[in-house]
Amino acid sequence: MTLLIAWIGVDEKKDGKSVASLYIAADSRYSWGNTGNYDYGVKIFGSVKYPDIFGFCGDVLFPSIVFGQLLPQIDSGLIFDDSDNCNTKHSKIYEYIKTSLEGYPKYQMAESFTILHGTRKDKTFKCFKITYNKHEGLKNEEIDLPNYSTKICSAGSGKTEFDKNFLYWENKKHNNYRTSRAVFHCLNETLKNIEDIGTGGKPQIIGLYRIDNSKIFGIIENGEKYVLGKKCFDHTNLTNIEWRNHNFERIDSETLTLIEGAQRQPK
Repeated sequence: MTLLIAWIGVDEKKDGKSVASLYIAADSRYSWGNTGNYDYGVKIFGSVKYPDIFGFCGDVLFPSIVFGQLLPQIDSGLIFDDSDNCNTKHSKIYEYIKTSLEGYPKYQMAESFTILHGTRKDKTFKCFKITYNKHEGLKNEEIDLPNYSTKICSAGSGKTEFDKNFLYWENKKHNNYRTSRAVFHCLNETLKNIEDIGTGGKPQIIGLYRIDNSKIFGIIENGEKYVLGKKCFDHTNLTNIEWRNHNFERIDSETLTLIEGAQRQPK
């Protein structure tokens, strides 16, 4: 079932606080009950042409099929119009998933799945959650985005452990209270100590800023570099993406030190 989370980063401008970033992250484990695990499973996706990001947990096959079909069409300009606002874009995503599900053999599906859709139009961010289970069918909702940095959603079989751990970072006395990095800290620590056998592997993260489109983040841990849960090859063009360490600090992938201008964060 795995672990899927989303969070926002909020900053303060002259006209007040507003969302500056939105992230979706997951573990990297595909599991088959007690019979086996695969820790390089991709669970997050993003468009290179539009500011839209996605993640899923639960049933693996159906969401993987959908995103394998959906993302190339989005990037080819077949799904969205440039004038579409966040709600219009999500309505198109939901309809695509709904019609795909109608023809899918439900008896072959795991009990449920959750899909998150993060999107932006100009400077406005929104996040939506689509859920399915065999008893209630397909449901769709918008997730409320508060005016402070925090987790906005957690799902999957690892949710209980993550939410319990997150109470530590939600303490007002904690150095990272209501910060974007607090959510990543919790994700990282939860995956290192997770008891749920369906959750594991390295974290994988995709995000949106106020400008540009989706950004995949590389993770550096103990000097090793990972993208989408898998260790990078030495010949990879590492400077093509943004890298973060265990403290969610921006890191130079070659020197493994903070990049120029990056602020060291409290632990």
